[in-house]
Amino acid sequence: MDKNQQLTELNKRITAKFKSRTLLFGKGNFGSQIMLVSEYPNEEEIKKEKHLTGDHSKILDQLLKNLELSRRNLYITHAVKASQENNELPHPKEIKQFSQFLREEIKILEPKLIIALGGVALRGLNVKLPLFNIRGKLIRFGTNSLFATHHPSTTTKDPLLQMEMEKDFKQLVEVIKNLA
Repeated sequence: MDKNQQLTELNKRITAKFKSRTLLFGKGNFGSQIMLVSEYPNEEEIKKEKHLTGDHSKILDQLLKNLELSRRNLYITHAVKASQENNELPHPKEIKQFSQFLREEIKILEPKLIIALGGVALRGLNVKLPLFNIRGKLIRFGTNSLFATHHPSTTTKDPLLQMEMEKDFKQLVEVIKNLA
């Protein structure tokens, strides 16, 4: 089975497990060496069937442009594939339920670099360290490399966090050059 077929089968299993939920599955370049893991979709993302929309989109797209990348170069997914009521953080139990599927998604796609956006993304990846301990650092993650930074939604509320995220993405320039 090719990657597309494997992901289709995985998405069917996720849909069966979370029947009553509206889900947003990963999208993008299946052959990409870079996987971007966001936290969870908001209502707008679910409605548009697009990851990271609105102000989040503008911030992310500019950071990617600075790396000479675009969404076409990446595979983007969420740690939790269902939107949350009142846009509240997902319950740890829910993060754990979705994390098994995220691990399978990673196994299918085999990215060299996983960029985690925010604490929920890290927990979905089963990383026990808090974001502030590993933010902006490249760490081994199984056979992959993991780089964690803020989620763009937090940076729209705090200019200091946006500066930190921009600094983090600047560090990715060399990392991405070395992927080739």
